[in-house]
Amino acid sequence: MNRAPRRRHVHLGQRLDAIARIRLGAATPEEVARELDVEPADVARWIEIHGEERNMTLDEVRVPPDVLRLSRRAERLVELIATAEVTIRVLNRMLAEAASGKSRLGTN
Repeated sequence: MNRAPRRRHVHLGQRLDAIARIRLGAATPEEVARELDVEPADVARWIEIHGEERNMTLDEVRVPPDVLRLSRRAERLVELIATAEVTIRVLNRMLAEAASGKSRLGTN
């Protein structure tokens, strides 16, 4: 009586770490499958099943939710300020180019 080979069990934490490495571009699904001795189809299934999950850090577990919310808002504010600075530089350059174009037109 031949039995089908059992699939290797990979713990959830290892699966989530593997998914994170794939998302970061540090490994391909095929590389992860080879490292963990599973089929690439298994890795694809993990991504489908656990795609929205992630490992939590100890700080996230220890820090009160309101502090985390404020931290995320501060990070978002930093991103918005950086975007605004880029926009201001572009608009300033456009204004300077338009002004220099008008001054050249006025001298002709």
